Amino acid sequence: MSLTVGCIGCGNMGSAILAGLARKGGYALCGCNRSQEKMYPLEKLGIQRMESPIDVAKAADVLVLAVKPYQIEAILQEVHEGLNKNTVLVSVAAGIGRERIARVIGNACPVVRCMPNTPALAGKGVFALCFEDPALSGTQIDTVRTLFSALGLCIDMAESRFTAFSALIGAGPAYVFAMMQGMVQAGVTLGFQHKEAREMITALFDGCAAMAGSSTMPLMQLRDAVCSPGGLTIAGVNVLDRAGLAGLLVEAVLAANTRGKEMEA
Repeated sequence: MSLTVGCIGCGNMGSAILAGLARKGGYALCGCNRSQEKMYPLEKLGIQRMESPIDVAKAADVLVLAVKPYQIEAILQEVHEGLNKNTVLVSVAAGIGRERIARVIGNACPVVRCMPNTPALAGKGVFALCFEDPALSGTQIDTVRTLFSALGLCIDMAESRFTAFSALIGAGPAYVFAMMQGMVQAGVTLGFQHKEAREMITALFDGCAAMAGSSTMPLMQLRDAVCSPGGLTIAGVNVLDRAGLAGLLVEAVLAANTRGKEMEA
């Protein structure tokens, strides 16, 4: 019998998870969302639309909770009677700890915390997974890892590291898109059409990521390999070094981490 994966909250992240699993195949999928129109594209992929959160909870072997943090306690109170020890509840809600979730549902089932980032929408996400609940079986852990591996890179992580992960990886796309936008703007300034510049810059970042992923060479060495003596690249790199780009990125991540800790307090 196939595994049933249900998702409560089918906004951007919930939809990305269900759609990614639908493309992979091999699972029975269902979900619900307050705005029913969000479910229409998912239904076309073979995902069953359920009428209420409790219906999803009763049907699912793995229940993904992808609602806003402020909604989570009300949803948990609504669905806890549909949970049992064979259900795995996976929460992608930021800032809501595993023990708090378990307390609300009366420890009805094991809980996994998952922290994604938005490239999951393109099947290229990075997922931090916390498997610290002692009620989890080895089979359940393997099941959750396999599910999210269909959507990107999965990393086992202590819940205590989730704020740092969010500051670096969860917020990371904002930093990367800002750099991309600056380079697109430069391209337009040089006379390229915006669409052309964006296409080239997107391919540039994709190619550089592939190089970094396939090489053990230090990133600074990869950078220096592009710089010919007295050439145009080193002239540009010198400007970035004078501006302290690397230091600014470090400061941005640390500021995000500090804010994340304040929000948890």
